[in-house]
Amino acid sequence: MTACLEELNAYREREGSALVTAITAELDGLEQGARAIGAIRAELTAALARRLRDRIQNLLQGATLSENRLVEEVAILADRSDIQEELTRLTVHAVELRRMLLAGGEVGKRLDFLLQEMNRETNTILSKSSAIADSGLSITNYGIGMKANIERIREQALNLE
Repeated sequence: MTACLEELNAYREREGSALVTAITAELDGLEQGARAIGAIRAELTAALARRLRDRIQNLLQGATLSENRLVEEVAILADRSDIQEELTRLTVHAVELRRMLLAGGEVGKRLDFLLQEMNRETNTILSKSSAIADSGLSITNYGIGMKANIERIREQALNLE
């Protein structure tokens, strides 16, 4: 009986190690997507400001708007549509997920909660970037890939003990 239990535990350890490797690979993909979105965001800020300025000038059709007021409106819009906060939280969550995997032990409920948070951040990124034309489409593609990474991590995490 002792030999059977030792063999079972050895199998479970090997399986757990393989699952951690699979989860880590998915986490690597998720972090790569977040970095790519961050790079797009950095390039996009100036383009969004120009586009907004053009749209406001078209809407005003000759009426004037003070430069200060325009800057205020751009700042408000940028704050509402900026995804840096979500990217930062995703990075923090990824670090915590790696820490949990290295620490081992009971990770089920904590991992599930963390994955819910990562999914929520990704959803917010997708909703904020949906109206940014071609760059928004690129962000959407990366975001959908990240959601797939999160789901695959969730599926593998169900098998961790």
